Amino acid sequence: MAKKTKINRISNAINFASIAIEGFNWYAYQSKNKKLIYASIAVTSVSAVLDFYTALKSPRKFAKIFSTFTLAGTLFSTVKRLKNVRKDEVSI
Repeated sequence: MAKKTKINRISNAINFASIAIEGFNWYAYQSKNKKLIYASIAVTSVSAVLDFYTALKSPRKFAKIFSTFTLAGTLFSTVKRLKNVRKDEVSI
């Protein structure tokens, strides 16, 4: 089994925090709490960038390519969610 680096552990913790924030917002506020939406957007963006950085250090080309597409998709959906939140059309 490969040894996990410190940055991988941080990345996993941030990914878990993102899921926890989304889940709590959905459960407690039916996904309508703007502060939690903004927190989720920030944590998800940081997570995507950190995963991309981690993948760049990988010797596998597939990991780099997949991570690039994941980062692009995350940033695209982040911009879309920000526009929806600012219009008060909160939808996930």
